[in-house]
Amino acid sequence: MIQKIKGLFLLLCTAGVLVLAASFFSRAKPIEAQMPLLTVQMVQENQAQLKSAEEQRQHAAAARKRAEMEVRVRQCTADEQCIIVDRDPCGCLKGPEGVTAINSSMTLEFSQLVQAETSGSTVCPSVGSTEKECSATARAVCRQNACTIVY
Repeated sequence: MIQKIKGLFLLLCTAGVLVLAASFFSRAKPIEAQMPLLTVQMVQENQAQLKSAEEQRQHAAAARKRAEMEVRVRQCTADEQCIIVDRDPCGCLKGPEGVTAINSSMTLEFSQLVQAETSGSTVCPSVGSTEKECSATARAVCRQNACTIVY
């Protein structure tokens, strides 16, 4: 008999919970949700900002990679490893910035760097530079583990 009373009590509790749940979920007035209104222009602006940020990250990564390569092509341990090369297609005709000193074993990497930096046709000055870097006494040496030009 006690089992039947317990069963009946549990059945009534379950029915009460179901009735309360049904009344809670079947409101006459729906729950309002405030959503911001997005326009096509706002979406396009957001996409443009994301694209710009990605381009900036790519440019920064490329700049870091170029800087690391510049350091590697100049690393040395002895004067014999260093040579003077044209940094610009015009070389000494461009002036002191037209030449640089690099490690001779890194000429391929350096030419890739120069090729990436220079594009299109270049008009060279007709008279060569008389700066120290382009003089006949200029030579490449290893100073503080980096190739440099001395005069």
